[in-house]
Amino acid sequence: MHKDARGHAVTLSRPTALDAYERALYAFQTYRGDPLQQLDEALAFDDGFAAAYATKALLLCTLFERRFMRDALAVLEQGRAAIESATPRERALAAAARDIAGGEWHAGVRALERVLVDFPRDVVALQVAHVMDFYRGDSLNLRNRVSRVLPAWSESIPGYAYVLGMHAFGLEECNQYADAERTGRLAVETSGDDCWAVHAVAHVMEMQGRIGDGMAWYEATRGVWAGEDNGFAFHNHWHTALYHMDRADYAAALAIFDARLASGVEMVLPRIDATALLWRLKLEGADIGQRFAPVADAWERTLAGEGGFYAFNDFHAAMAFAADGRRESLAHLQQGLIQASLGNNSNGDMTRRIGLDACEAAIAYTEQRFDDAVEKLLAVRDGAAAFGGSHAQRDLLTLTLIDSAARAGRTRLSRHYANERLVHKPASAWGRRLSRGGRSASTQPQFAIS
Repeated sequence: MHKDARGHAVTLSRPTALDAYERALYAFQTYRGDPLQQLDEALAFDDGFAAAYATKALLLCTLFERRFMRDALAVLEQGRAAIESATPRERALAAAARDIAGGEWHAGVRALERVLVDFPRDVVALQVAHVMDFYRGDSLNLRNRVSRVLPAWSESIPGYAYVLGMHAFGLEECNQYADAERTGRLAVETSGDDCWAVHAVAHVMEMQGRIGDGMAWYEATRGVWAGEDNGFAFHNHWHTALYHMDRADYAAALAIFDARLASGVEMVLPRIDATALLWRLKLEGADIGQRFAPVADAWERTLAGEGGFYAFNDFHAAMAFAADGRRESLAHLQQGLIQASLGNNSNGDMTRRIGLDACEAAIAYTEQRFDDAVEKLLAVRDGAAAFGGSHAQRDLLTLTLIDSAARAGRTRLSRHYANERLVHKPASAWGRRLSRGGRSASTQPQFAIS
């Protein structure tokens, strides 16, 4: 029986396939290159490589679009014979992929956790579960899932630094900022190329309002995260844009949008960041021209296939359609949300609890029904972790609430939530601007459906 670099038995007949497999895992850990291509190479060497089928299906699931879930199921079908004769661990990974791809996200993560109980060094189970914890808004397990396996790891085991990077992000999402920063810095120092750990440290600085430190950190680590082959660079660029926005440097934020986000909107993850940045800029009264139109176009192109798949995505689609005045697309999206809310699956629960009201709030805001927007946001804001994303991403709900309350004449309520920001981020200029009046550059709504 052959073993991978962490000592796990793998089902294959040609050990040359293991080299390609390990390259795929490294690409997944570092967000560099194309791990799916490397897995295809492994399967070309050995079409009986069960772990490669299961891993490919799981990695497709982490792209978190319905089309990739279908692809994941197709991979599992392609590898059915190999998986049926595989080790229990490999079969369990495949079963977890099948659950996730079938919309049972919580069940899939529980299956991955069972793998980690017996195989705490299974980096595929760990990293996929970590990403799924992010999508599912499970802040506690973003930290604790990594904590439970960390004692089984050491610097001598391939991939240790990336486990530290995951732990750093989990610590940050649990508001353990000092621990998160220390762990993230150690991960970057140990690996030299952990862009997820760079991102975790950047989140700490965002949450603490340490804008100068954040910009210096990104500049010092640019070689780690900003390469053309880095599949996570777009999100780190998005964070740099938020730092510029805190300083009211909207031109710099727009330059990042134009150079780094606008061209990537065919994939949903960069499209989310593009949408969220433009919405923040509009809340601040910045002139974004017609930049929402191509982003809304991209959401429209995928609406039929992807609408109702994931409430967090649907919320961003609603913002783009509402901001660009696309009533027909909004109507289709709302129909999909209602249908999704009836589903007895993970997204059905998210949509019922958060997605419907969040989307209605975005629509109400652009229609200048600011009281309605306030009430919808108050209903979901404090529990919004339930539909995924990070603290920094979900901050969009609070920013919209503050501005909606100010525009509705509910000055005390607006200041009430701005005060929270002042306490948590005392050095943040953005918070001080909001506390003075609930908005920055303009007293007029900058977008509305007529």
